[in-house]
Amino acid sequence: MVDPREYWARKAEDLKKAGKFEEAVGILDKVQEIEKEEKDDNFWYKKAIHSCELGEYDQALDELKKDLEINQKSYETFFLIGRVLYELKKYEESLEFYNKASEEQNRQHMQNTQKIDQMKNVHKFEEAVKYSDKVYQEKALDDTYWHYKGMALFSLKKFNEASSSFKIALEISPDNPKILYELAKSELCAGNNEESFKILEKVCILNPNNKEKLRVDKYFEQVSEEKQFRNIIGLL
Repeated sequence: MVDPREYWARKAEDLKKAGKFEEAVGILDKVQEIEKEEKDDNFWYKKAIHSCELGEYDQALDELKKDLEINQKSYETFFLIGRVLYELKKYEESLEFYNKASEEQNRQHMQNTQKIDQMKNVHKFEEAVKYSDKVYQEKALDDTYWHYKGMALFSLKKFNEASSSFKIALEISPDNPKILYELAKSELCAGNNEESFKILEKVCILNPNNKEKLRVDKYFEQVSEEKQFRNIIGLL
C-alpha cells in the first residue's frame, strides 16, 4: 500500500516542476495535515480498524505493531491484534494476544488501585478521586472478549476451554444466538451430544434461520442422520 504522505509529496514535486506553484503549496498543506494526524496517539489504531473493515489484515497487523511502539501497552490494541491474527488463521498467536489483553486489563486496574492508596497516604485527595474515577470507569472483560477467545480456543481444538469461554460470554449476554451456536458446536466436538442438542433447540427458537445454517455446517455432519438433530433442524 502506498504511503499517503509519500504520494502527495511526490505529487507536489511534480507540480513544482510543471510551474504550478499554487497547486503545489496546496498539496504540501495536505502533507502537513497528514503528518499532524500521525502524531495523534490513536492514529495507527484507527488506521488498523479501517484496514480490518477492508479485510486487509496483514496491513492492520503492521499498523497495530506501530501503535504498540507508540503506546507500549493497551488492552484495545492487544485485543484487536488477537482478532486480526485469528482472521489470519494464526490461532496460537491469537490466543496469546487475547491473554495479553486480559493481563493488561488487570495490570491497569491494579495500578489505578495502588495510586488511590498512594495519593491518600500523601493527602492528595483530589488526585485520589481522579484515580477512583478511573477504576469506576474501567470495563470488565465483556462478552465480545470471551466470545472471540472461545473461537480461538475452538480453532485449536481445545473444546472444553472454548466452552468455558462461551459460557462466561453468555453470563454477560444471555440468549445471544451467535454465542450459543458456537457453544453448541464446541460441546458437540467435545463429545457432549445431548448438551449440544439442548443448546441447538434454543438457538433455533431464538433465530429460526439457524436451521438452514445447521443443515450445511460441516461440524454437524457427524450427527446429520440422528433423529433428534433432524427434528431440531425441521427435517422431521
